[in-house]
Amino acid sequence: MSTQPESAGRGPYEVRVIEDQWATFRHIVEAVAIVCAGVWAFYTFVYTEKIKPASEPAALAVSTSIQSIGRDRSRDLISVALVFRNTGKTEIDVAADGFNVWGERYGSRATIRRKDRPDAREYDATLPIVSRRLISAAVELRDAAIGGRRGAHIILEPGESETINEVLAVPRGAYDIIHSQVIAVPVKTSRTEKLAITVSTNRVGGYWLIPDPRSDSEEDDNSADFGLAP
Repeated sequence: MSTQPESAGRGPYEVRVIEDQWATFRHIVEAVAIVCAGVWAFYTFVYTEKIKPASEPAALAVSTSIQSIGRDRSRDLISVALVFRNTGKTEIDVAADGFNVWGERYGSRATIRRKDRPDAREYDATLPIVSRRLISAAVELRDAAIGGRRGAHIILEPGESETINEVLAVPRGAYDIIHSQVIAVPVKTSRTEKLAITVSTNRVGGYWLIPDPRSDSEEDDNSADFGLAP
């Protein structure tokens, strides 16, 4: 008597997998959402890093500082630092820049000054400035400006800075305060048209830069004071 396996008498069988339609729909929605999120993230990155910066004006922060580097019985030696920093997200070129340095002398008697207005009040009993003299001033139109010096550039990448130092000698005891000012007009390096910039003289001596008001370029300036010890 022979024994057959239990499965020997069975024929072939078919396995059917029935997929849940709602699960299929959910998978499709999730896939579309993932694709849309990726497209949105890419667009946001491109807009933030490329499109938006391209539509914004050149961003430049300028600053100046003064320090004493030496003195003798008849002279004070000072160093004036002019700092240009690109605070935007696109490469820029400084189309024009310059500086002004004044020496100021204060009086020996305080003059009390009061100002009373409905919106503000002021009391001042400090020593008044009795003289202000221009010590040194210079401006330069560079290659990006109409009539500027060819090949002259200060090109700054985003976050990059450039410092120019000017050393000046003034008579010892001639001034109480040294006041310095830095001015500049930046443009984007993507700009192909040269910028019209007017050089003018301000009311206290020194130079001023005025870019074409029809352009999107603006003048930037900053100033600092330094006291000379007796």
